[in-house]
Amino acid sequence: MKKQKNISWMYIRYSMLSSVSIALICTIVYVWKSEQQVYDLLWKESIASVPIGLFIMTTSLLIGGIVGYAIGYYIEQRIQGLNTFLFEVERGNFPSDVSFTADDEFHEVERKVIGLARRLEEQAGLFQKVTNERAHWNEEMRQEAISQERHRLARELHDSVSQQLFAMSMMMSAINEQVAEIPEMTKKQLQLVENMVVNAQSEMRALLLHLRPVQLEGKKLTEGIEELLTELSRKQHMKIEWLIEPIELKKGVEDHLFRIVQEALSNTLRHAKAKKTEVRLRKIDQYAILKIIDDGVGFEVGVNKAGSYGLRSMQERVHEIGGTLKVLSFPAKGTQIEVKVPIMIERGGEL
Repeated sequence: MKKQKNISWMYIRYSMLSSVSIALICTIVYVWKSEQQVYDLLWKESIASVPIGLFIMTTSLLIGGIVGYAIGYYIEQRIQGLNTFLFEVERGNFPSDVSFTADDEFHEVERKVIGLARRLEEQAGLFQKVTNERAHWNEEMRQEAISQERHRLARELHDSVSQQLFAMSMMMSAINEQVAEIPEMTKKQLQLVENMVVNAQSEMRALLLHLRPVQLEGKKLTEGIEELLTELSRKQHMKIEWLIEPIELKKGVEDHLFRIVQEALSNTLRHAKAKKTEVRLRKIDQYAILKIIDDGVGFEVGVNKAGSYGLRSMQERVHEIGGTLKVLSFPAKGTQIEVKVPIMIERGGEL
């Protein structure tokens, strides 16, 4: 905004200087032609009791100021329109109803800016198209690898949970051998057993989230997310609320959004210590907006710590589908993750 004001004042100064210069030249020419003395003409002659010299100077400055202000204001408005348009593009919005109708020197610049915004929009659509094609081409090859990986991780989970349960059973046996009155040591052992069970359950469910890429096969994104959240709400003490709207998206985009939900919930279960989590998927204008909000311990955004790998993974997935990721979190204030993905509409078989 400061530059726009400087431009306005610059045009006012230039216009006033030009007006005074023209008036001075005209006066010199007139004096030379009339063969009158300069002093007599400028200060003895008057218009409405005002010396001609003062009248010419004042009128020139006034006309120059008005013309300069008009030109500066016009250019300021044109620049402001460009700034507003570029600001929306920078935020990831691609205005479709923008038109610059004036036919002047700015027209070519504005046309190129609009063309650049259109190319950015097409690039976002291309990212989604490539992602969808890659998911389709690799589908059969991925199935076997995913199946083997799921079995391997399932075995590892079974071994891990079995060890936790075995330790719990041993401690319970020790507690049962205590006297009827519960001493302080027994209370501590009971608390330790409870903590072990809770930790084992949270770790198991968080790891199971990484075994579910097949869950979305043959289902829409809405169904997959709702089934995942329903199952978690039955098995987890954390309260889970959700609002999922049906949105028509490409398969590759749905897969990525589903994995982002999995990754976010996994981080919440393992690190957030949250009592409540909300998941929302809505369509606003031509964008799919996904939000995951928890009331957990939060963290300082930008500090490398546990869970940062999950955030990087989500950022990569969002980038692949031409979207944007915004993470808001403060210690002891919870975390909000927002994913914004443009919905590309096919026209004539093309994006």
